[in-house]
Amino acid sequence: MLVLVGPSASGKTEAVKLLISEYGMKKLVTYTSRPMRIHEVKGVDYHFISKEEFEEKIKENFFLEYVEYNQNYYGTAYEDLADNKVVILEPSGVKKYLQKVPDKVKVCYLRTPIEYRIKRMIERGDLKDQIKLRIDNDDLIFNKELESIADWVIDSNDITIQDMTKKIYELYEPYL
Repeated sequence: MLVLVGPSASGKTEAVKLLISEYGMKKLVTYTSRPMRIHEVKGVDYHFISKEEFEEKIKENFFLEYVEYNQNYYGTAYEDLADNKVVILEPSGVKKYLQKVPDKVKVCYLRTPIEYRIKRMIERGDLKDQIKLRIDNDDLIFNKELESIADWVIDSNDITIQDMTKKIYELYEPYL
């Protein structure tokens, strides 16, 4: 299982898209109790279940990890772990994976200087107040400790997304 982690606008989402389309990896589809949004597809973007179903699955120890965010649950099922899958996680999720299944995951941290991240967020149309909020939140949870527990740290600032993704895949490929 390949886990990508990094602050906002570090390239995680684009890298996952390329790992899937160019390298044949599969996206680990997580569970959520939030309502499906327009253009989302059940079983592709998330497994959408009710809050009650999610809470029942928690009691059944169905999830490797889960969090509650904005009154909704998000989580990963144990049964969905596989070597050919990739997932983006927040730092708390990474730590839970490493606590519970350290032999089944490889973690790649995408380190990106703040000025590159701000530039990318502006280019993708994020609003100034959203950018500030994301930067401030990221400063609280992305730190040297996270870099130290990652298997690989990649600087994603002076590299194309294609080259970065190729590097990630080449590091992970021996574990497939």
